[in-house]
Amino acid sequence: MKTIEYFLELRLQLKDIKEYQSFYMSISELADLLYCTPRNAKRLLKSMENEGLIYWKPGGGRGNRSKLQFRRSLNDILPFYVQCLVGQGKFKEAIRWIKSEGVPREAREQCYRLLLKELSFPHIQVNELNQLKKNPSQSFTPTMIATTTGRWLLIDREHSHKGKSQKMKLK
Repeated sequence: MKTIEYFLELRLQLKDIKEYQSFYMSISELADLLYCTPRNAKRLLKSMENEGLIYWKPGGGRGNRSKLQFRRSLNDILPFYVQCLVGQGKFKEAIRWIKSEGVPREAREQCYRLLLKELSFPHIQVNELNQLKKNPSQSFTPTMIATTTGRWLLIDREHSHKGKSQKMKLK
């Protein structure tokens, strides 16, 4: 699991604690919540602190509880992570996180909107259709072919690093 996934697990289990609200927990309690060893829990807490997700002050000495503070809310982090997963094509994992128990309604709705936007049929402007009719010599590789009222629609998706542009050609 990635650090952000451990953070999400921790946030889901401690969802009643608000951002920047201090609370105290022992390393063994945190290890139980994160399903790992105390040694790995310390490493994860350091990593989360370096990424700006939490504030962590280890308890001095044995048995002293550590001070923790969440710096980011679940409503901020979950949509960001779901968008990263969808961008990598990991739709099942994104849906699993969206359906996790304890996800706030606002975050769940925002994540579903991101997912539907990615999976929806591309919206093509009318002026783009006219340009494609005028310039039929452009070569493209169709990714989807559909028929509507006896006309063939060939859809081509070209991926640019900033966004996606769609081309459509009527045959």
